[in-house]
Amino acid sequence: MFTMILMLYLQQGLDVTLQSAAPRGQFATRAQCEAAAVRLRGPLPVPHGYKAAWQDVSCMPIQRNVRVNDTPQPDLAKVLREQPATGCQAEGAWRRVAEMCQGAPR
Repeated sequence: MFTMILMLYLQQGLDVTLQSAAPRGQFATRAQCEAAAVRLRGPLPVPHGYKAAWQDVSCMPIQRNVRVNDTPQPDLAKVLREQPATGCQAEGAWRRVAEMCQGAPR
């Protein structure tokens, strides 16, 4: 069994900070976990006062009897409200945020 850990990173000056991390979902194989993680990786809109923001995903093995409670995505909306983005600094970043807000296509 595998779960993915979402990690939201922000960069200010030369410092890179892990803003939040959250486990998400259960997958029978690493391949299934990696396939689900593909669209979650990458750049995000950059809050005001920061140079870069991105989300990484790591697939981690877990025991079969471990149950992972899905936790919500990092609250990027709150971060952007508190520190509004000055524009779209990364190709496709706003599209990815809109997709995260709407949920995965069915």
